[in-house]
Amino acid sequence: MANRNNAVTVVGIPARDEARTVGAVAEAADAGLRLAFPGGSNAVVLADNGSTDGTVDRFTETPLRARKVVARSGGEGTGKGTNVFAIIDRALELGADRVLLLDADVRSAEPEWVGRLAGAVDDERPTLAVPVYRRNRFEANTTNHLASPLLAAVFGVHLQQPIGGEFAFNRAFLERARTWPRPASAYLYGIDVWLTANALRERMRVVEVPLGRKLHNSPFPKILRLPQQVLDSLFHVVLRTDCVRPPRPGAVRSRAAVDGAAAPQDPAVVSRVSASVARYLDAHRDDVRALFPAADGLTAAPWGLRVTTEQWPHVLADALAALAGGRFEQARDHLVALYVNRVLTFWEEIDGLDDTRIDGLLDRQAELTVRAVRDRRIALGGSTGPGVFRVGHWAGFNDDSPATPLAAACPPDPSAAPLRAVNRGVA
Repeated sequence: MANRNNAVTVVGIPARDEARTVGAVAEAADAGLRLAFPGGSNAVVLADNGSTDGTVDRFTETPLRARKVVARSGGEGTGKGTNVFAIIDRALELGADRVLLLDADVRSAEPEWVGRLAGAVDDERPTLAVPVYRRNRFEANTTNHLASPLLAAVFGVHLQQPIGGEFAFNRAFLERARTWPRPASAYLYGIDVWLTANALRERMRVVEVPLGRKLHNSPFPKILRLPQQVLDSLFHVVLRTDCVRPPRPGAVRSRAAVDGAAAPQDPAVVSRVSASVARYLDAHRDDVRALFPAADGLTAAPWGLRVTTEQWPHVLADALAALAGGRFEQARDHLVALYVNRVLTFWEEIDGLDDTRIDGLLDRQAELTVRAVRDRRIALGGSTGPGVFRVGHWAGFNDDSPATPLAAACPPDPSAAPLRAVNRGVA
């Protein structure tokens, strides 16, 4: 790698409709570049796909010392991954030695993040840096209950924030990443896990970088589409993996991922999501029961199904077994429904716990998932994933999906028969 101070460093900001925060993120990136690389060739790249709120104008009006670059794409059929791929392409054109990503909606970005992330990838080997920060206990749900335990179970590596957004990688990583097959979901919210899972699949150097607290817009309103896209990309990478790998020596470390502050999610959004999931499980009850034997032991809860810390790892193992058996879309989509019930159960489990005990609960969940998957002796590599990304079984149940009729915007009465049926359990 070139001299650290003289190398080309690019900070990329993937964005859509983030006019309120993109200027502050760009300023933090610029200040961090000046602090860490005062003599280097620095650039801040905004990758925007279809913003209609003036995001690009806000960025271009923000005074920066680093070079400002804007990459645009249309909004239809694109997402965060489209922006990240645009940043990678533009960074290679600029001769970047290292690239950092900062989410456009983050409100706690600090200039010091730039130096910390960049320093972690100063290596000749392909290297990915992922963040470690404390999050509101009611957030990071896809990270805590899907991405982190599944990556640990398949690749033997425990990462606290494998889809955290604030990433860094060096040129050697970029060159390798350009060769990886890109499922359609990697152009959406699947991009973060696609990067991390592929790095682990190829046994690359992955470094966790402490960044303190993260404050950003809550992703919970996207809970019926974001995890589906994450699982889709993850499942594609898993199917290209040789086998379920044992834990690496020293791979298990106590996490410190939960912030002492807590801001519950909007009850109206939670109620709407719960109603959609209840309708979904009622419609797909027989298929869920067939693919997820562990769901037979789930009992009723006010939100639908109670999925405990001890039960959830076996549900995840069922999902990987179904995936290996060629049931890609069914495993992905049904797991999303059970995942939402796991999240709501988790919130009940952590009521009254401090952050240290919550971290311990998440560590235990990951360790139990590793054990459950190992005990199943799942054989990978025997099937492939779909070539396109479809909403699939969630069409008509996910109010946020373009495939959902507008008439479905109002959730059903929680006392209606479909929800009562689900409350009796999947069986």
